[in-house]
Amino acid sequence: MTRGLTAGLGAIAFGVLSFVAMMIANPPGGTYSASDATKYIEHGHRAAVFVSVYVFLIGAVGLVLTLARLRAAIADAGRASVFWFLGIAATAAWVAGYALVVAVPAASAYGGKSLSIDPSVTYTIAESGWVILYGAGGLLLGCALVAFAIGPVAVPAWVRWTTLVAGIAGLAALAWFPFFIVLIWAVVLGVWLLVADRGRAPVSVIAAA
Repeated sequence: MTRGLTAGLGAIAFGVLSFVAMMIANPPGGTYSASDATKYIEHGHRAAVFVSVYVFLIGAVGLVLTLARLRAAIADAGRASVFWFLGIAATAAWVAGYALVVAVPAASAYGGKSLSIDPSVTYTIAESGWVILYGAGGLLLGCALVAFAIGPVAVPAWVRWTTLVAGIAGLAALAWFPFFIVLIWAVVLGVWLLVADRGRAPVSVIAAA
């Protein structure tokens, strides 16, 4: 399997599976609701939460594969190193944040019936996870993508500029909704990588504006 094919599948996995995992787990967020927080840690919902962890991790691995491909497109070794460091740090925060999001239902599963957790505590811990996931993970990934787009890169111009847009959306990820732009960008990038790899079309270095 070539690097382009691997990165393309990885980008699509990150964009799709990250969203799917969150839908499967359906953790509390936004406006506080005691009933939503209670349902999240109910015994019948725990299997979905654990499944979502594996789905989410596959998406995170896909992100690393995508970052590796993008790093190879940066000619400047120093900027490539900065990009890679920021990207790996973003992935680590992304995974750590989700781990905290699912911490309470996991604790309920392991702790047994004798463990009682107040809905407000469940909500607060889950929200803390979202802050790490979107606040730290999203912000760091945004910085990485901006670092990628501000200089010469061996990708078509439209890939470079859409990556810049995704980077800006990542910087605003703490507002939650802008990060969906990053997920859409990942899917589009993945499709392009798959097509480019299949066609083996040559790619020229686009000079910085």
